[in-house]
Amino acid sequence: MGLQDELEPILAKIRTEANNSWQKYLTGIPDKEDHAAEWQKIGTEFFGTVDDLLTRFRRYYAFDSHDFSVNVNQLASPKSGALVDRPMGGTAVGSVFSASDNYMAGVSTMIHAEQWNGPSAKAFQKDFLEPFGTASKWQQAYIKELATAAAALQVASSRTKRAIKFVAESCLGALTGDQKYQGDLGFADTSKDLPGKDVADGLGIITGVAGLFLGGPVGLVIGAVGLVSGLYGAGKQGSTEPHLQVEYRDDPQSVVKQTEYAIKALEEWLLDEDEKLGGALNKDLESPDAFASPFLKLPAPGVTSGTYKELGIRDAPGGDDQVVVSLVQLGRCGAYNLPGAAYEYDAAANQVDACQIPGSMSVFFPRTISPFNSSVDNLVRIMHGIRDGLNRAGDAMLTAARNYEGTDAQQAAVITEISKIAPHHSIAPTK
Repeated sequence: MGLQDELEPILAKIRTEANNSWQKYLTGIPDKEDHAAEWQKIGTEFFGTVDDLLTRFRRYYAFDSHDFSVNVNQLASPKSGALVDRPMGGTAVGSVFSASDNYMAGVSTMIHAEQWNGPSAKAFQKDFLEPFGTASKWQQAYIKELATAAAALQVASSRTKRAIKFVAESCLGALTGDQKYQGDLGFADTSKDLPGKDVADGLGIITGVAGLFLGGPVGLVIGAVGLVSGLYGAGKQGSTEPHLQVEYRDDPQSVVKQTEYAIKALEEWLLDEDEKLGGALNKDLESPDAFASPFLKLPAPGVTSGTYKELGIRDAPGGDDQVVVSLVQLGRCGAYNLPGAAYEYDAAANQVDACQIPGSMSVFFPRTISPFNSSVDNLVRIMHGIRDGLNRAGDAMLTAARNYEGTDAQQAAVITEISKIAPHHSIAPTK
């Protein structure tokens, strides 16, 4: 059920009870008939403030337009805290992990087994594979940073929706004399924000949600090289709980005024969270230790089919033609491994790109939405570059294997075996 569906019936009762409370209040005013025009004016002004108050409540219906938990699940499951836990498939971090672990690891294994050696193999290892390994780890960490930011927005959004409903109920209770109390809100009950997850409110929302994504070895790497420095810095700041209780008063004007103060307290709390998160993301956008880091990117592979003319393979006696074996392995890397990794990067980029937050949410997060969307754009652009580089390198490998100047028998065997290679498909881990 959306916030509007929950809140609108309460607001209708507030309007009714405001009228009842006003009429009851007037009965206690002596000689009001002697000042009928004046009290008419006061009543008109009062109901104007009630209508303005209801409008302020309805501003929060904007939260119905976007579900931040969807973004969290697109980026990284909270169940996958460390890289060694094999991130969930169907998430951006899971696809990047799959590209590295399920596809590119096989290319490196081929080189280490000396099925492809010589200067070209060493150059490919040094100039492409090793930077890829570094970049994939940084990208996974920054996808998790975006997941942390999305989760922080989800927690803030969830608490705000519960809080504004509480204020409305508290206002209604103050008008009728049926009071609720601040403790009933459960503002720090995080099971209502990220179900089943512990987000420590006293440490601040950012610190609480960071622990869901950035644990174990990843946390150590982040601490060592300064990753997510902006978020971690903001996360160290504590969080406070706004006072949202509206107390009973004899005069309904005071109840309305208290309700306005309660909404203002909620707005100030939300503004504080927005400042922390938006400032952290802005810092990371420009930082060479964050989204601007060269380690997030992959240099061009710098290979063509000509790179592989000198494979440096010595044929082993008494067994299969080692040149053919190596050429087929090279062809498999070009036809399966590298385009498979490119496929996963394209899937990851699509998942990240789908996390763009609509501008309507800028009403409540004016400092966060723009840098969050810019961070999304940065990562998508980087991932598309890596996808294209992997595809180009794969094409060059496959072309080299098919056109290697060996004997006729070797060439025929290579073409036959390469034709048997199944097309790549996603094998991202699902658990």
